[in-house]
This record gives sequence, structure tokens and C-alpha cells, in this order.
Amino acid sequence: MNKTINRPFFQITKDGMLAAIDKMLQDYSVAALTEKNKNVVFDFVKSSAEISNVYKPTILSPKKFFFPQEEVILEYTAEGKVTAIIESKPMVLFGIRPCDINAKKVMDEAFAESNGDANYLSKIENSVIIGIDCKQVCDEDSFCYRVNSQEVTTGCDILLYDLGEKYIFEYKNEKGREFAIKYFGSQGSDHGAYDKFLKEKESNFGKTEGPFKDLEYLPGVFEHTKDHPIWEEEAKRCLSCGSCIMVCPTCYCFDVADELALNLKEGQRLRRWDACMLSDFANVATGESFRKEVSNRIRHRMNRKFNFLMRKHHQPACVGCGRCVRACLADISPKEIVEIITGEKERE
Repeated sequence: MNKTINRPFFQITKDGMLAAIDKMLQDYSVAALTEKNKNVVFDFVKSSAEISNVYKPTILSPKKFFFPQEEVILEYTAEGKVTAIIESKPMVLFGIRPCDINAKKVMDEAFAESNGDANYLSKIENSVIIGIDCKQVCDEDSFCYRVNSQEVTTGCDILLYDLGEKYIFEYKNEKGREFAIKYFGSQGSDHGAYDKFLKEKESNFGKTEGPFKDLEYLPGVFEHTKDHPIWEEEAKRCLSCGSCIMVCPTCYCFDVADELALNLKEGQRLRRWDACMLSDFANVATGESFRKEVSNRIRHRMNRKFNFLMRKHHQPACVGCGRCVRACLADISPKEIVEIITGEKERE
């Protein structure tokens, strides 16, 4: 079956893309992969020449641009004046990979609930998301293929396919179409180029283990794992440092704090990332904790990824990017935990 039927593909050379990015910089702030202190990070660039040509998994995901580690959400005075603070500027996020695109889908749904979060949604509204598809697994700790997050359906405005000297691309929505016409042009592309990319991708990912056993039934599987020995075993190693949460692209818990100025006449309300693996996360005002034991916190985190939020978002809330595995000082891996829970692997 030809998967390219009725899908508009266009092409642009690599040099043409760099020129397009420099053109974008006249109208937008552009964030992309760039090298900082010998590390590859997503950060704002001043020129296309600063963009890294080689993809390496970043420590922090691009969610930091829409859900900052810390942001002011209110300013107020002693007289009772309250002002909502919403900071949002036109931005292009260039080069986001499939795992992070799928993570963004989870974040988008979470912050659009109820009345919606104006801070997050305004940033998304003023942004153009340009993804680049992956042809193969990017890192030894990545396991996107186990949760099917190597595939992109929605979550970005434009998706590029790297063909060496050029990109072919498709726009995913009307915003992407209008943006592509303005900055990329609309030179048609032979669908055969996409077919070739797809065959190479399928071949590369076909050599992996494939999705978790009974992936779609994981919420039901996890419902019956409350007393599984894996939680106590992993708890013996866990340091409760919260590093896994802080680098996760789908974690959206936060704390809110008020900070008064020294004159005590004005103040700010801030929100900051918080982590369910931290010992005081589930503390209540009377001093009790709902999850005092480390084993309970690990079980809660894994259930968030493969049970509670999977039911809510209809996809695992773990996208297999591997950031938590790289950050964990105790070598705890969600991939290994799921394999043990499902019986794919025995505990060593």
C-alpha cells in the first residue's frame, strides 16, 4: 500500500533551509539544536550557522519553551490589584524529533483541559513547530520503538524528512501550510523520495525489539501490580533526587509560590516544576505524606506513564526518549520495569 497517496510533499535544499531560517529570524525568535559548552541543547539562535547538523539527545526537552522551569503568572499589590502575566512571543521551534513531538501532544492536551492554561496555550499559539523525522534509533538509551513514538501523526506544524542534501517536507495543518509557502516555497517533490526514506526507516526500526508486549493493554496490566516486588527492589537503589522527572518531556506537575518584595507592598506568584519522586511532593499541611515510601513513589510514577495518563491521553505518557535513563544515578529504567511487569524479561 502506498502511504503517500493524497499527501502533499515538497522539497527544499539544506542550503535553502538555512536561508529560510535566517529569513525567519527577521520575524520570529528561532530555537533549535545548538552547541553550548560542548553540549547539544535546544536554545535560541541568532543565525542559522549556529544550528547543529548532528542530532544528539538533549538533557532537557523543548517543553521548556512552553512550560518554563520557572515563570511569573501573577503580580499583585497590597492594595489588591492583581495582574495576570502572560509572556508569549512569536517563536519557531526547529528540529524537534518524533519522541518530543509525541510528548508535546500530551502536554497540549493537559494544558488545554477545563478552561485551559493561558500561559502555555498562548506560547503554543504564537509558535510554529517544525519537526524532523528520525530514520533510526538516535541513542543507546532511547526506546521510542517500544512505545511507538518514533511515528508522527500530529503535534507539529511541518515535518521534514532528511535526504542528505535536501529535505522533503509536508505540512500538518493550515498554519504549517501558510508558513511553508512564505518561507520555504512550494517546489513539488517526487513521492519516491519519501518512499525511500520510509523503507529505510522501517528497515532500521524493524531491527529493534518493537513495541512492548501488549502495549495497548498496559493500563490494565499495571492495575494489578500494586504488590509486585519490582517496586521494593527499585526503591533500594532510588535516591529520590527527582532527576528523572526534571528531564521528562511529559511531566507537567508544578508548585506555586508567592514572593513578596522587600517593601511588602507588591509581590509575584510563580510556578516552578515539581517532581513526584521528591520526598515532600505528597506532603499535606498537617505533616502527613500520601507517598512517604520510595517504593510508592516509583510505583506512582510508572503508573502515571503507563496507566493513569495513558488512559487519559490514549498513548503512553512515556515517549521512550531515554532522558530519565541517562539522568538516573541509580540506573533505573522505565523500559526495564515494563519488560519485567509484562513478563518479557526476568529480574537479574
